[in-house]
Amino acid sequence: MNRITTLASLFVLTLGSAGCATTLQHDDLEKRVAQLETQVASRDTQLQETIAEAETSADELQARLKEAEELLRTNQANLGLQVQEMQSELGMVRGLAEDSQHEAAALASNIDEMRGAMDQRLGNLEAKLNEATDIPEGKTPLLNEAERQLRAKNYKQSRRLYRTYLSRYPGDAKEPEVRFKIGLTLYSERDYRSALGEFYWIVKNAPEAAELHDALYYSGLAFAKVGQCQKAIAYFNALGAEGSEAPDRYKTQAKKQISVLEKDDGSICLDKQGADKADAGQGQDAS
Repeated sequence: MNRITTLASLFVLTLGSAGCATTLQHDDLEKRVAQLETQVASRDTQLQETIAEAETSADELQARLKEAEELLRTNQANLGLQVQEMQSELGMVRGLAEDSQHEAAALASNIDEMRGAMDQRLGNLEAKLNEATDIPEGKTPLLNEAERQLRAKNYKQSRRLYRTYLSRYPGDAKEPEVRFKIGLTLYSERDYRSALGEFYWIVKNAPEAAELHDALYYSGLAFAKVGQCQKAIAYFNALGAEGSEAPDRYKTQAKKQISVLEKDDGSICLDKQGADKADAGQGQDAS
């Protein structure tokens, strides 16, 4: 604005020096100068406003740019986290796939083993079926075959034949002998309690049978096997009792068995362990 005023002044001086300016012209020129100054001032104001608006817009743009940068960084961080999670999930999927392969291999192996077991069971069933359909007819052939299986230590087959005999000929005179042989097969398979049931049948129902002493002796052995030494000793004593008609071999063996059981420290006789604890408890009470 100063530059325009200076130019106007020079213009006036020029006119004055030329001698052509009049008062009217001078007033008109001043008006024009004033208008020009007003326009320049208005433009300056507009320019300042424009500059202010531009600065404001620049600040807003800078703020938005900062927000965009922060958003970009956040998105990048989230993207990195998502990538890590995806990698982790991918690793898990791979692990599950490997586990599935292992499980499939184990399942295939299990199926093969089950198939082998089923084939073996079918073979056993076929063998048993053949055995079941190969039972001799008549008392003597049946007992002879049962005895042969017993000597061959085929205890289950021998026992099955003996039980077949009992079912075919209930109350037969040979029942005590057959019962003892059944008990002997069970004793040989270490099923001592079941064996005791067969031996006890002879003691209770056939006390006059020749197998009585066999039943008494093996009952003593079976009771010792299950740790009930007091009962075992009672059966052994019955063999050596006064008036006993037991064979000498049974009497001799019974005495030896009694001596062993009486000296036992509890490793065989479970009932002795209980008795010792009871005696110890009574001694403590007495003291």
